[in-house]
Amino acid sequence: MINEKITLNQAIFSIILFCFGSSVIIGISSTAKQDTWISIVLATLLAIPVFLMYARMIKLFPEKNFFEIAETVLGKVAGKIVSAFMIWYAIHLAALVLRDFGEFIQVFDMPETPKLPITILLTLTTVYLARSTMRSIGKWSVVAICFVLSIVLLTFATSIHQMHFDNLLPIMEATPVQIIKSSCEIVAFPYGESVVFLCVADSFHKENSPYRTFLFSLAIVVFVFLAVFVRNLALLCTSMVNISYFPSYIAVRIIEIGDFFARIESSISSNFILAGIVKIAVCLLAAGKGIANLLGLQNNQIFVLPAGMLALALGSISYRSIMEMFLFLDYYMYYAFPFQILIPMIVWIAAEISTKKQKKRELASPPVGDSP
Repeated sequence: MINEKITLNQAIFSIILFCFGSSVIIGISSTAKQDTWISIVLATLLAIPVFLMYARMIKLFPEKNFFEIAETVLGKVAGKIVSAFMIWYAIHLAALVLRDFGEFIQVFDMPETPKLPITILLTLTTVYLARSTMRSIGKWSVVAICFVLSIVLLTFATSIHQMHFDNLLPIMEATPVQIIKSSCEIVAFPYGESVVFLCVADSFHKENSPYRTFLFSLAIVVFVFLAVFVRNLALLCTSMVNISYFPSYIAVRIIEIGDFFARIESSISSNFILAGIVKIAVCLLAAGKGIANLLGLQNNQIFVLPAGMLALALGSISYRSIMEMFLFLDYYMYYAFPFQILIPMIVWIAAEISTKKQKKRELASPPVGDSP
């Protein structure tokens, strides 16, 4: 098989861009209004044990993906059932990001262009990248992360003179229930979506610490999310952020640098495209690996294109309008909970039990060469 092992930096940058995905353009949950920054911090704390669980599974079974681990610790039948659920989630997540991309381009850049041609082009691009293995996705991430982070820092720095930081006040106006609910939404979207990386974990070098990979990625992501939220709220206001479908684009649209450089909102579109490509490609690669494992085949590349076509079709029929798309976000955390928390937790517990039993058998068996 093709060597598709990725370096530590490639793994970290891939997770960062995956978390950015559509979050950079759609924005962070605004249920808590100006107190959303508290929800982001709380969500990050809640996400730490989730990421540690993902890392622990990879540590227990290095260079194996979620589908292989599930069959090893749960048995073939139960393992394939669990794998089928994760394949569905990977394809559906790819479909949601494709639809986000299509809606954004149609609303702001090409209002006269149908969504289908746009999403077809993105699907073909991501299918090509996913078929080129996880190593290619990692290399793309290394290049893209420099541009994405530069744009975030540039838009923040150049808009400081236009910011109204009193928009962040008063603090703790939202109720604890609203803050906690907003935190749970952020854990589900986007932190918990990183569960898809378990499905491509066989691409991680076993010498690289999965704990460092996930936690370092989380630290960078929360820093960027806080910067993006503060920028958007300080440039706009609570009401404007709440009613905007794409607050990051609206906020950057009003930035002016002197009298000669204005309307730099196209940079936000570029960020969305670069990060969105990584997110969709990882989802399609995960689905391809899962389908191949389900059928007992070695070559997963042949299933990436069918998974992409299914995601394209599913994204096209998921919602009737952009309003339905954003309405679904209110219920997404309930839908995603089994895939992001429940199923991985079951497999993780089974993996811990299986590992302990294996160690006991090794201790009980006599050393090789000893006489009975």
